[in-house]
Amino acid sequence: MFFRFLILSTFLLATFLLTIFSGSAEIAIFDVVQILLNQGVADSAEWRIVWDFRLPRALAATLAGAALSLSGLLLQSVFRNPLAGPFVLGISSGASLGVAFFLLAGFGLGSLGLLSAAALGAMAVLAFIAMFSKFISGNAGLLVLGLMTGYFADAVVSILMHSTNADALRGFISWGFGSFGRLRWAELPYFAICVLLGLVLAVFCIKYLNAIALGEDGAKSLGINVKQKRLLSLVAAAILAAAATAFCGPIGFIGMATPHLARGFFNSDNQRILIPGSLLTGALLALVAGLLSQGLWGFPPLPLNAVASLMGAPVVIWVLFPKRETV
Repeated sequence: MFFRFLILSTFLLATFLLTIFSGSAEIAIFDVVQILLNQGVADSAEWRIVWDFRLPRALAATLAGAALSLSGLLLQSVFRNPLAGPFVLGISSGASLGVAFFLLAGFGLGSLGLLSAAALGAMAVLAFIAMFSKFISGNAGLLVLGLMTGYFADAVVSILMHSTNADALRGFISWGFGSFGRLRWAELPYFAICVLLGLVLAVFCIKYLNAIALGEDGAKSLGINVKQKRLLSLVAAAILAAAATAFCGPIGFIGMATPHLARGFFNSDNQRILIPGSLLTGALLALVAGLLSQGLWGFPPLPLNAVASLMGAPVVIWVLFPKRETV
């Protein structure tokens, strides 16, 4: 198991460095290394590109991928549904609705206001789903509930878009494409604190997340406060999804697909392995998606949300196919 973590960490570090070394502006690798070691010419154009754009972009991709993957893992574990995720269950749409009020309706309080609006929207949707999930039997019903909730939130967003001015509309549409490049150093601490808070809550609920696979009765028989741990897990999932959505835009499928990739790579359902495994896998996928969306090596630039969907959708389709037993 240690060897698998080492392999994944190595690929993650290599992709992180490639993100810093790559960009539309041609800067030699040696010059980038010198700048990172504080040995370059301060306040030069190359210095500003590396420190103000490339490094924050790499950190944003790492944090967003880790946040979405852990959010998806928590939701799949709590609802015991392999297709649960922040995008499918409408949580990302709820966060987008909060951001829409922030950007389109004029309720502006800076970065904290954007994060707060996204968190309120995500938690409102998650609370609605959690409230009614107990009355729905089967995975299909839960997915339909999440999809309908997401459609409702998207409809409200469309109404806001229709009634806003052109400048605000352009800003919201640009945000909707998704990007790791809009995050700045002043906003990174807020993003990192949200991811750390979600991780701490998830670690605190590891015993519950492992036991809930046996059902609520099985978890209760182990002396676990199911209601408390369920609430903490859902709050953590909402905070993680809201932070990623607020700072990087709506990014689909990474949250749903990454836990399945982590399960397959580590061949384990133990949350003590899946939580760090999903964090590393999600960060790696987000960095790769960020590289592909930049339009490097002769390829045209693409919206980040579209690239993430192209990467994650095949994994979801693979999950839908029944597994054949080998004799």
